[in-house]
Amino acid sequence: MIISVASGKGGTGKTTVAVSLALSVGYCNFMDYDVEAPNSHFFLKPAIRNEQEVTIKHPYFLTETGADFTRCAEFCHYNAVAVAGGKVIFFPELCHGCGGCLLVGPPGAVREKDVVIGRIKKGIVDPGINFFMGELKPGYMRTISIQVALDRLIQEDELVIIDSPPGTSCPMVFSVKDSDFCILVTEPTPYGLNDLLLSIEILESMNVPYGVVINRDGIGNGEVESYCKSKNINILLKIPYEQGIAESYSKGVPLVRHDESWIPVFRSMMEDIKKQISVKKENEEK
Repeated sequence: MIISVASGKGGTGKTTVAVSLALSVGYCNFMDYDVEAPNSHFFLKPAIRNEQEVTIKHPYFLTETGADFTRCAEFCHYNAVAVAGGKVIFFPELCHGCGGCLLVGPPGAVREKDVVIGRIKKGIVDPGINFFMGELKPGYMRTISIQVALDRLIQEDELVIIDSPPGTSCPMVFSVKDSDFCILVTEPTPYGLNDLLLSIEILESMNVPYGVVINRDGIGNGEVESYCKSKNINILLKIPYEQGIAESYSKGVPLVRHDESWIPVFRSMMEDIKKQISVKKENEEK
């Protein structure tokens, strides 16, 4: 079972919910797909046992052959290759490692090499949580490549909790694509509602069931809750706006460690999610 936790924008409390859910249910695989700015490790404090590099192929050009690499530049949709004054200019941070330069370039004048663009870290968190985190190397744009490496580690026969990147761009879509359920975390403000609507549109287009968690309940207005009720969207949980919660977060203390009375609340939410998944599967089988 794959449960993803997403949000239409950063700062809504997505990681707070993902971490609290994992700590409450225990014995799961926790995967931080926010590879550009992972922060779940600050709260879970995993004992890292293994690291592995993620690489892609980059071309290098044998310019001493005097070959013309213009076709490589014309082929590259990402503008990673340019030819000016007969000289080839390569921008590694833009390269997507597609192998096109080898296909269209002058025979024998283009080679490939492995380039490290990030790494995957694996660790253990009590109680019984397997922790996986991706980190994109600064200066590179291959977010999806790191997420693909994380994808290969998913064991669908176990409970998987994915902390998705914020927003509604490709990295978020990739992280929720195989979810059995997605928890959308928002805040009760006009901005929160706007970004929630964008997230809902994406999930519905992908036929991924979802529910909403309202964080910092008590600020803003009631438009988010009113919208959810009008559309019969399940509000899974409301987390109040409290100074103590904010202070513990700033110290890297998860919500359920700050106040253990939240543990049964998150466990109950998990049971609610399981029921919604079962209903969806029953409807699909009819």
